[in-house]
Amino acid sequence: MACFALAWPALGAAGAHGISLGAGEVPKGWAAIAAPEDAAQWQCAIDALRPWQVSADDGERVRIAPPQPAPPLQVALADGVMRAAGDGRIEWTPRQGAAAKAGFVLSNADLRPKAATEFGGDVFLAEGRSHDGRHEGAIVRFERRDAQRWRIHRALELDATPAAAARSGERDWVVLTQTGLVAIDLAAQRQRPLHRNPRWARLQPQSLQASGAGWLIGTAHGLIRLQPFGEHYSEQWLVPENCRRLAAPQCGCRPQRLER
Repeated sequence: MACFALAWPALGAAGAHGISLGAGEVPKGWAAIAAPEDAAQWQCAIDALRPWQVSADDGERVRIAPPQPAPPLQVALADGVMRAAGDGRIEWTPRQGAAAKAGFVLSNADLRPKAATEFGGDVFLAEGRSHDGRHEGAIVRFERRDAQRWRIHRALELDATPAAAARSGERDWVVLTQTGLVAIDLAAQRQRPLHRNPRWARLQPQSLQASGAGWLIGTAHGLIRLQPFGEHYSEQWLVPENCRRLAAPQCGCRPQRLER
């Protein structure tokens, strides 16, 4: 059985590969534990756990690995591509053969796109940032009028800063924020909270992938797993076996490893 270390700072080639997980699976040598309850356990998690990123793998599997640079945000429509940069630059580029004047570049320093998707020919951005202690977020809709005109407006206000998003079905867009998960009905333009934990902000959630009927979330301090529990979700964390006791004075983990 081959092992490869994914500890900081020396990731090596293995860091780019990670490991693939099916719904409900736990990496060999790791454990699923209850989310921390008290302040000491949360501080231990922040001090001891490493950052992990989740991404789509083959079929319904999820790949976990150390964080990699995020690819540019872009949404492809039938007649062009819309790209969104983190600095607020939005560019619509018609496909070859479309009228050149149909394209545009918009720069808005107040816009901080984190995720993008398409529904009914329109483009939706989840955007926001933390500023002066406030955590702002919104869903911005680029509504298609015709080949040359768009209407841009804030469709929904979020109560936290978004970090990532993933489609769930034809019309639902699940947005990961700094404090939980929110389902956005793109057709009705309504939001519905799925799970909330205000302490997540300290973990800096960064990536989201569906895992069976639940979700895996990559953060700057470990992995969160949400599983259906009645009409709600139960929250667990996936951690290396030697990190399962998140409590002082044993708050420390040896280099975290994945085995395959």
